[in-house]
Amino acid sequence: MRVAWAVAANYSLDPAQGTDRLKAIGPIWGSWRTWRACATDNVICHNQAKARELLDRAFQAVCNFYVPRSHYEFLKRPLGIRLYEGDYQQEVDDIEDVIALQLAAASADIVLMLGYDLSRLPTPDDRFEQHKLINRHGLIRSAIAGMPQVQWVAVDHTSKMDKAYTELTNLTCDTMANALQLLA
Repeated sequence: MRVAWAVAANYSLDPAQGTDRLKAIGPIWGSWRTWRACATDNVICHNQAKARELLDRAFQAVCNFYVPRSHYEFLKRPLGIRLYEGDYQQEVDDIEDVIALQLAAASADIVLMLGYDLSRLPTPDDRFEQHKLINRHGLIRSAIAGMPQVQWVAVDHTSKMDKAYTELTNLTCDTMANALQLLA
């Protein structure tokens, strides 16, 4: 059984927890924003300017660094990076969170999701912010629904899930303690 962790950009791992037990279970996938706090193995950056900045600091030497194939030429074809297909035109914050889910699921039977909020959408006053939230939830739901052979687990998800997620038969919730106990 192949297991992977997907970490949302806003997630911070308990420093006392460490990453050794997580990495013993499976690789950690996430945004470039998660690398320092979560020791992310597979780091995604969908922003050309940020990818250039990270490459200038030889970021690809400390992790598996993923950028879109469409950015490869712009970035001057750097060595040591990994490429993924896909062009995301939807307005959404932290698109790397969605891409991390998709890439993790491509090589895992179980994806353990850390920091993903699958609860009912809040209603921000700003209509554009609401639009971005709707897009984010739609893309996350599509990733889960589009890979029914993968078991998805929202780890330590404390609030009630939105109805759009509860009808997915391949998505469950569990605690970090249970996940570590069952999979270690």
